[in-house]
Amino acid sequence: MHEYIEFFYVVPPLKVFDIVNLSWRAENCLFVKIYVDFVQKLEHMVLSFEFSPSRTDCHKVLCPRGHSDIISNLPDNVIESILGRLPIRDAVRTSILSRSWRYKWTALPNLVFDVIDADRSIFHLNNNASQFEDDDELVKVIYRILCQHKSPILTFRLLIQSMRSYPDVDQWINFLSRNGIREINLECLKGDRYKIHSSLFSCANLRQLRLQHCVIPSPPLTFNGFNHLTRLMVFSVTVNNEGFENLVARCPQLNQLYVIYVDGLDRLNIDHAPKLQSLLFVGSLKYICLKNTPSLSHVTISLSQLPDMKENLSNNGGSISLINNLDCLSNLKSIVAGLYSLKFLAECRARKRLPSTFNHLRSIYISMLMFEDIDSLSFVVGLITSSPNLHKLVVTTCTNSAAEMETATQFLEGQSRSIGGLMKLRYVVMKQISGLGPEMELMKLILGKSPSLKQMKIEPDKTVDISSESRILKALVRFPRASRLAEIIYQNQDHSAAD
Repeated sequence: MHEYIEFFYVVPPLKVFDIVNLSWRAENCLFVKIYVDFVQKLEHMVLSFEFSPSRTDCHKVLCPRGHSDIISNLPDNVIESILGRLPIRDAVRTSILSRSWRYKWTALPNLVFDVIDADRSIFHLNNNASQFEDDDELVKVIYRILCQHKSPILTFRLLIQSMRSYPDVDQWINFLSRNGIREINLECLKGDRYKIHSSLFSCANLRQLRLQHCVIPSPPLTFNGFNHLTRLMVFSVTVNNEGFENLVARCPQLNQLYVIYVDGLDRLNIDHAPKLQSLLFVGSLKYICLKNTPSLSHVTISLSQLPDMKENLSNNGGSISLINNLDCLSNLKSIVAGLYSLKFLAECRARKRLPSTFNHLRSIYISMLMFEDIDSLSFVVGLITSSPNLHKLVVTTCTNSAAEMETATQFLEGQSRSIGGLMKLRYVVMKQISGLGPEMELMKLILGKSPSLKQMKIEPDKTVDISSESRILKALVRFPRASRLAEIIYQNQDHSAAD
């Protein structure tokens, strides 16, 4: 029995089309989704499908007389794009379509093994099976795919909940190190941390490296560096200070560095990273030193606790080692900081370890600003006023006590009289606003000092009632504005109001 489905050319590129033999019962219908980045102009196309009852998992494409197999004769790069958008097991199973398709999957440059929760079915893993059985089946699947793969593997991603058989991972990494691998992503969410095999340091062509829930050993003496690595991301890993410093120092092309909750790392000492543009750090530190990073433009620092500044006093000239060498921050284009990070940066400013001006800074994101902490508040105001090219400001407040607000209000009133204009500030977002004095005074200061302001968006705290909301809106309307075009948008979960 044949079913005919007609497709008429409309507008390229053709993104998605579904094919189904509707004559079969619903549970036997075969859906084939094909994602094509580019398809040549076809004015009229008729596809015919014939299903064999004895092999319901296979299908054969029968094209009209005088036509060739449309799918099989697509350009190789298009077929590769199609297979690359399928789960790896489905891509491998295309080998049963025909002889010409038998080895097409072996040319795939990117291998992704994602066995997280819902995706377990990709490998036909039994949700009720033991971890031991799951590991065995997963290992067999990956071994089979790696052994049959014929072309260079550029990307290898392994995302699993946990794994018992780490020696197998060692062998996979050793295999990849000899195949020109460019991107490795190893993510294990729980269980014992996997100790990275030393062969990882032999991946000379590596461009991206992402490791989660692993133990990173110190690079061996034979390590010549990752001379092409541009992105390094480590999450919940274990590594010592010397090993991490050595690793970063051997990545001359490093562009992005993400360090999130790393055990064993209590100092961030980057001595030479000429191409580093983006740095994200989340965790705790006793020491930070950024030198020879002229390209650094985006920094996010989120400290999980405030270091004891007194414990970090150095005997070398009486300087504070924790905040040594931060002059490179003068090239920043954006900064994200909150709570302990603000306290840390405020201390840096007090010790004159920060640049006096941030001429390149365009975006500031402040979270958990506590107005009762005058040092942090003073730093934020100083950062804003010392950034002449600032375009966007986002502030999320966090106030524990309304009784301590008078000092902060008086401080901001004094700043309003002494500071100059925020000439290029255009967009401001104030979050978790409850109408306290310092909050209103900060918004008043910004409105009165920003002649280029286009929009101020206010998101109230969830505890704000109707009467407080009315009071906030009335005060905002009365505040003088340096910009006639400034729009104030008051937005909450129920409704929004614009002035």
